[in-house]
Amino acid sequence: MDIDIQKELAGKNPARVAPQIRRNVKIQKQRVQMHLIMTLFFLALASARLIFSWVPLWVQLFALIALPFTALGIYGDGRLLKYQQQKLKLIEEILNSRAES
Repeated sequence: MDIDIQKELAGKNPARVAPQIRRNVKIQKQRVQMHLIMTLFFLALASARLIFSWVPLWVQLFALIALPFTALGIYGDGRLLKYQQQKLKLIEEILNSRAES
């Protein structure tokens, strides 16, 4: 993913944008972790029916239906997290170069 940071920061102060990007990175990390936990939970529910006969069939079906959506959530939010991390890295490089000058 190639980021044109100058285009994204046009008319903005990088020092004021950096805290917002840091917050976005933190939120995206939490979202990826949440999707991972949900995926593992749905896998456990889907396999619980195979081990325990008292687990209702509808629970297993719901878990199997919801599983691909949580996997897509991991993929999408993971890509967005990488993008935000790259953007933060570029902004911090700009701030460091301005501080050195």
